[in-house]
Amino acid sequence: MLALAMSPHSSGLSVATQAASRHRLAVHDTQDGQRERVERFIHAVYQARYGAQVRHYAPMLVSLRDEDDQIIAAAGYRVADTGPLFLERYLQQPVEVLLGQGSSQVQRTRIAEVGHLSAVQAGAGKRLIHLMGPQLAGLGLEWVVSTLTQELQHLFVRLGITPLALGVADAAQLGAAAADWGSYYDHRPVVVAGRIDLALRMLARRRSAA
Repeated sequence: MLALAMSPHSSGLSVATQAASRHRLAVHDTQDGQRERVERFIHAVYQARYGAQVRHYAPMLVSLRDEDDQIIAAAGYRVADTGPLFLERYLQQPVEVLLGQGSSQVQRTRIAEVGHLSAVQAGAGKRLIHLMGPQLAGLGLEWVVSTLTQELQHLFVRLGITPLALGVADAAQLGAAAADWGSYYDHRPVVVAGRIDLALRMLARRRSAA
């Protein structure tokens, strides 16, 4: 189950760390000992926000922790060449076909689906987005695709990023599994995409202007 969500309390291969002021970014693969803790965090945020039951997680999870090692935000990602993306069930064509229309061919090795965005502290989700961009770019990825609720679409616009809409996320495509999502689909989720390099340049300009 992949999507982007925020806690109602938020405004908005081994563990690898990166300093972000007083916060620490950690990446968790399926073998990492801290992964279960991150999964529990994501599950709790989705349950509190939507009454949703997250039963499946992306192969790579990312957590943002404070100075007391408490998780304040988390997300997950999957590179598209590892298999079908969750959000592709909403789309009429494979994601690389949609992204390549009107431009050069896009390889699935360059696309990541990002989801599970969860936060419990004001501004933590935004900080996690800022940190994930360079991390994904460092893996050679060029595109991010996600399922965004209306609230999260507004968050990205406030960051100066206008995602490309690929289609509506229709709960009917999930069949009986749609019941696991609680009220999530009441928030009008849309499948969107964005170029990582363009987003990083926009975020850098906004930081320099601040």
